[in-house]
Amino acid sequence: MPTIGRRKAAEYDGRFLTVVTYGRTGSTALQASLNALPGVLVRGENYSAMRGIQAYAQSVAETADRHHAGRPEHPWFGSARLDPAATLADLRRHVTSQLLRPQADTRWLGFKEVRYEPGHFVSYDLLLDHLLFLGRLFPDIVYLMNVRDPRAAAASGWWPDHGDAEAVLTTTRDWLIDASAEINRLTRAAAERPRAVVLEYEQWSGDAQVLIDAYARMGLPRDDAAVRAALAKRLEHGSHATPERGGAL
Repeated sequence: MPTIGRRKAAEYDGRFLTVVTYGRTGSTALQASLNALPGVLVRGENYSAMRGIQAYAQSVAETADRHHAGRPEHPWFGSARLDPAATLADLRRHVTSQLLRPQADTRWLGFKEVRYEPGHFVSYDLLLDHLLFLGRLFPDIVYLMNVRDPRAAAASGWWPDHGDAEAVLTTTRDWLIDASAEINRLTRAAAERPRAVVLEYEQWSGDAQVLIDAYARMGLPRDDAAVRAALAKRLEHGSHATPERGGAL
C-alpha cells in the first residue's frame, strides 16, 4: 500500500475537532475510535500548546488595538502595521502543518488535551475563553467534552498522590458540561448538529453505539465496525496504568 503523504497546511480545507477532557476518562480509547474513522486524524496531547498560541495572538491583538506607532523613536514602534487577523491565520497554518500534520485523505483534523483542571485554569471563565479562542483559531471546530464520574477517575492509578483529586475532578467535569452548553448557545448551534457534545465514559465504554450515534450527530464519517473494534482493544498508558477494556486512559 503506498504511503499517504502529508498535506500542506495551506491546502487543508477540512473540518477541525478537539477532545476536551481530564486524566483517566478513557480519552485514549476515544482518540483511537476517532482515528478509526475514514478521513479523521486526531493527534494526542500537546502540553496545552494552544494556550501559548492564545497568549501570543492576544498580545498582538491588544498591541494593535491600543498602539499605532510608526515612528522609530516611539516605544511601540511597529505597532501600526500589526494585523491580528493575519496573525491568527498564520498561527492556524503553523499549528496545522507543524503540530496536527494532516494527511492527503484527512477531512477532519484535531487533537485531544487533558489539561483543563483548576490547576491549569484558575476559573471557569478562563477555560471558556480558551475554548472560544480555539473556535477562532479553527473556525467551526467541534468540541467533544469527555467526562467521567470524578470518584471513579480519582480512584484510578493516575491520581494516587493528589490529595483532593475527587473535588478537583468534580469541578472540572462541571466546567466542561457548562462550557458545552455555553458554546452551543453562543454559536447558536442546532440540537441536531451541535458544536459541543458531552460524552460520558460510563455510557460509551460499555456501549459503542453511544459513540457511533454521537459521531453521526456531529457529521463525522461513519464506520461502525471500526469504532467497535477500536473500543474493544486493551490499551497501555504509562507507569500508572491499569489496562482495561475500552481503556480508561
